[in-house]
Amino acid sequence: MKIEKIKLPSPFPPNHTNSYLINDLLLVDAGVNSEENVKILEKFSDDVILFLTHPHADHFGAAYLFKFAYGHEITCKRLKDAEEEYFELVYHHFISEGLPESLAKKMQERAKERYRGYVIPCDNCKKAPERIKVDGDVFEVIHTPGHSFGHLCLYHKEKKIIFCGDIVLEDITPNPVIEPINEEKRLCVLEQYVETLRKLYRLEVRKAYPGHREIRRNWRELILSYVDNWRKRSLEVWKLAEGKTAFEIATTLFPDIRQIFLAMTETIAHADFLLSNNLIEKRGMRYFRCSEREEVEEMWKRIEERITRGGRDR
Repeated sequence: MKIEKIKLPSPFPPNHTNSYLINDLLLVDAGVNSEENVKILEKFSDDVILFLTHPHADHFGAAYLFKFAYGHEITCKRLKDAEEEYFELVYHHFISEGLPESLAKKMQERAKERYRGYVIPCDNCKKAPERIKVDGDVFEVIHTPGHSFGHLCLYHKEKKIIFCGDIVLEDITPNPVIEPINEEKRLCVLEQYVETLRKLYRLEVRKAYPGHREIRRNWRELILSYVDNWRKRSLEVWKLAEGKTAFEIATTLFPDIRQIFLAMTETIAHADFLLSNNLIEKRGMRYFRCSEREEVEEMWKRIEERITRGGRDR
């Protein structure tokens, strides 16, 4: 199998997105729409098929350059309107979790000015099949929600290779980004992420190709490090659930207001998860503890056991 790594410049940390050309026929991810990226991608766009791991600007913004792309249904939908509907719902949920309306309006305006330009709407995305064959190499397409509901991985069982997008990264635990269903409801994204890690832990992985940086650690060791990081963050959110809104908890944990979008999504993800496990309760916009610290610790112990149970059953 021939794999060529292509570093696509990105305005978002860590300043580039990893794209991979497989057997000169399939390109994994297209980065943002920018003059620099267009120059890099134009030489591939006529001859290869694009595979999109998930619908975030730094991975699918330049998908319009390609005649044909595979992605999750959600990815295809969000490409058509450059995530317009998605962001409208996100900010509605942020306001319902205590974000001041004036700040939400400023964030929306900034997104329209800056972020939306990085994604060009298009309708060339088709629902990915269960398997993709690339010049004799057969990849399984695995739905891996958690960082995004539309996240997909490509897994080659015989060669034990996985293209994992942003669902598993080295040196950083990916943000469990908010997924609204409508103005009132949203998915419990951390619950989905836990189930995704249980699925990924079972895979035999010799080499992982992530959307950013490099993966150097053992696959299963890296996955379990996420559980430990989530346990610590959950305890912080639980501890702050003393009549605070999600916005107040987020700005306590992450004082840098420039990162408020990621701070809100991470805080909401943990609050929703604690709420669904009856460890905190919500009254209006405000959260309150209704459990002991030991119960939160015990929950994460059970989750680790669930992920590791039967880990080599593929």
